[in-house]
Amino acid sequence: MRVVIVDDERLAVQRLVQILECRDDAEVVGAFTKYTDLLQEFTRLRPDAAFLDIDMPGMNGLELAASLIELDEHLEIVFITAYDQYALEAFRVNAVDYLLKPVDEDALGRTLQRLNRRKGHTRVSQSIGRSAPQIECFGHFYVHPSSGNGPVDFPTAKAEELLAFLLIHRNTNVSKWVICESLWPEHDPHKAEQNLHTTVFRMKKTLLESGLSIQLTSKKGHYYFQLLGECDYIRFEELKKEGTIRLTGKAADAEHILRQYRRPLFGYKDYPWCEAAREQADLSFREMSKALARSYMQAGEFRLAHDFLNFMLSLIPYDEEAHELILRIYLHWKDRAAFYKHYDKMKAVLQQEVGVEPPAYLESLLQELMKDS
Repeated sequence: MRVVIVDDERLAVQRLVQILECRDDAEVVGAFTKYTDLLQEFTRLRPDAAFLDIDMPGMNGLELAASLIELDEHLEIVFITAYDQYALEAFRVNAVDYLLKPVDEDALGRTLQRLNRRKGHTRVSQSIGRSAPQIECFGHFYVHPSSGNGPVDFPTAKAEELLAFLLIHRNTNVSKWVICESLWPEHDPHKAEQNLHTTVFRMKKTLLESGLSIQLTSKKGHYYFQLLGECDYIRFEELKKEGTIRLTGKAADAEHILRQYRRPLFGYKDYPWCEAAREQADLSFREMSKALARSYMQAGEFRLAHDFLNFMLSLIPYDEEAHELILRIYLHWKDRAAFYKHYDKMKAVLQQEVGVEPPAYLESLLQELMKDS
């Protein structure tokens, strides 16, 4: 883990460098008291993470973080501050964590563990993207070839649609007449069957040329499809089958898979036959996301839960239970201002999206918070 540090207090920089140099999971590649020096050296240093003091003259840490992320969107940010009230503002720029001065070695250790875990997943994802063909189904529908060029251009729209249909019905015997009725409902059976044979040939040829491995067999009027390459939708479905075991036992792996979710399934392709699958994917994403957030909260990882719930709500803003979980996090933090702000946001979203008011029981959370204030 390559780390840079920026703090206008020289002693604070020296202390953090000393702590980090005693560890084997971080390498300090740059330490600065002026943010301008980091900006000049950033490209050369290629850091994985930046530890930034929030309260600096000229450009504060929040502004500096935004500038650095423009240079490298994969950079991880950790803020250092003497004032706890900066925490919520820090997370608006998607910081991994924040540390209070003077930096505690145990807290720093936990932060580095989180950083290394997150960067490990990023490296795996980037490696897959460069070296292996894969299929992306969420938010769009792309086949990326092994050459790294792409996405693949299918010879016909129906060849692409057939692949989408087979991905939904993978690892099961599907009648050719079910496929024909789904893809060519307006054709007579004989013409639809001819179209199916031609489209199967075109799809297989395209995937073979892209380097994507599949198995497609036909027997007694049924097709059986298996994908041997990478696919975000299939990883998502496998996570759903594993259930709470994966969510609680390997939370970082589960979060990595869930963060690949972008709605709708197959983007905005006009596939009437997949509406039920799209709705089910949305429902599964909502349920798994809330289960993951609850597992983080039970483990005391409230910041991870908060960050992930905000990601979920950016996609599905009307989920009432997700809003409630965020309110409970603010209750745990005893942050009245953030609670009020999010409650008002939730109220506006629910009225706009589904035409309802927040449930009355959430008022009891507010009363509980006021008692503790």
